[in-house]
Amino acid sequence: MIEALSWTHAPATPAVEIPRKVARLRCSFCQAELGNNLELTIAGEDGRGKSTGSFCSAHCRNCVLALAALHPSPLATEEFVSRRGVLTDRLLDLWRNGRGPDPVLVIRAAERAVGLGCQSDSAALMSFRA
Repeated sequence: MIEALSWTHAPATPAVEIPRKVARLRCSFCQAELGNNLELTIAGEDGRGKSTGSFCSAHCRNCVLALAALHPSPLATEEFVSRRGVLTDRLLDLWRNGRGPDPVLVIRAAERAVGLGCQSDSAALMSFRA
């Protein structure tokens, strides 16, 4: 009976030591130190396999999601890709300086523009009203 219950007791020493590098994780967006707060983590896939982003706040996570939502279609024209690049660069600069539109609204506008078939007109994103 004692052997059967031994697994329910916490070990006296930790089984796995956490390397000191883990304590220096930084927000994938603003680079603030995270410590052990890994609640706001998203996983996805990039061209090289799986990627993970950890964020200090929902705002930082939403900024990254908004930038991803603005990623142009592979079928988009060169002009559209260029204009979208300028737009995302400006949003990135604004958000990193604590300004700019709410990233949740940008995500909604990007989704709406795709739903309306506006992949070739970035003006549709700027005209969205919440």
